[in-house]
Amino acid sequence: PEPDVCVVRGAPRDYARAHLLRPPLVVEVAQSALRIARGRKAAAYARGGIDEYWILNLEDRVLEVRRAPAPMEAEWRYATVVVLGADAMVTPLAAPAASLRAGDLLP
Repeated sequence: PEPDVCVVRGAPRDYARAHLLRPPLVVEVAQSALRIARGRKAAAYARGGIDEYWILNLEDRVLEVRRAPAPMEAEWRYATVVVLGADAMVTPLAAPAASLRAGDLLP
């Protein structure tokens, strides 16, 4: 799948010749395709070793934070799923000194 946003370290020139294979954070913005973002895309990102996957859920106006990819039952999934309301703060795993309000990501 092609994510809406990949958060990576470094400068644009660091990726001039090739994309990063495993970005530390992938974000999907979903409204009508929420089921796909939670299902097929989440499984693909988990299987690909993406440590953190966020779904900006426009339908419910929440941020769904998925972490710890692992094989479960017959497919890969995220072991931790936390749903954050607009006023909740979130800290990306790859940037522990940074935090942002989930609502700042919502339109």
